[in-house]
Amino acid sequence: MLIAAAVLSAVAIGSWWLERVAFTPSNDSNVAYSILGDEEIRGQVATVVAGATAPTLQQSAAQLREEIERIARIPDGAALMRDIVDGAHSRLIGDSDERVVITAQEQVNIVRNELVGDQAPLTLPVQRVGSVAFVDDWIGWAALSLFGLGVLAALVGLAMRPERGEGTYALGVFFGSLAASMAILGYIVPLLVLPALADDPWMGVFSRLANHQRNLTLATAGVAAVIAVLIVGRSGARNDRRQHSTPLNVGRYRDDRSWSR
Repeated sequence: MLIAAAVLSAVAIGSWWLERVAFTPSNDSNVAYSILGDEEIRGQVATVVAGATAPTLQQSAAQLREEIERIARIPDGAALMRDIVDGAHSRLIGDSDERVVITAQEQVNIVRNELVGDQAPLTLPVQRVGSVAFVDDWIGWAALSLFGLGVLAALVGLAMRPERGEGTYALGVFFGSLAASMAILGYIVPLLVLPALADDPWMGVFSRLANHQRNLTLATAGVAAVIAVLIVGRSGARNDRRQHSTPLNVGRYRDDRSWSR
């Protein structure tokens, strides 16, 4: 029961981290900069804005698009588009039903020209993806349910009065499961699994977010793995010492020789 509690709790933490990484929209400038690193996402934003503003600026739409993409690859430029990126992420995962609108002022900020200040608002063609919205709806409940089951299993296991070695081993299993859960749910799933659920340019947002949190995710998984190895290794060594120090029961040999008396 303690091992079951350890695994359930570790998977719950991994599920919670997946929700934080992939399903928590943010208008943070660093997050926007990371997401706009995706070529298709950046290209879509640049194409929509350039196509609408190039005639007013009397520029080539292709050249203006290249300029907007260049701006998006600069941290300060990406910060100008953070609300657009946040809105697109929210609509993609079903958190918002509102259209993703690029206002006239945002167009001015992006192309850096007041001539487009009277432009009509633009709409990015971002659609809600049902499979992603389903995962978003249930991942939080799954994490909470798994954690609750883990707590229940832990209480039952403790009520059974486990030996000290069993509790230590279960703790090692927890950290080992946490390492796997963080690596798989916190990094591999948003990096490879979620983008494959639909053929949409904005599905690349998940792999960008996975890489944005990669260092923290994998560092946590690595530390948990090291702790697991230390705990399990120490528990195994303690058991070996206990077995070697246990005296042999030689009474049965005396009993076997009693027939010769």
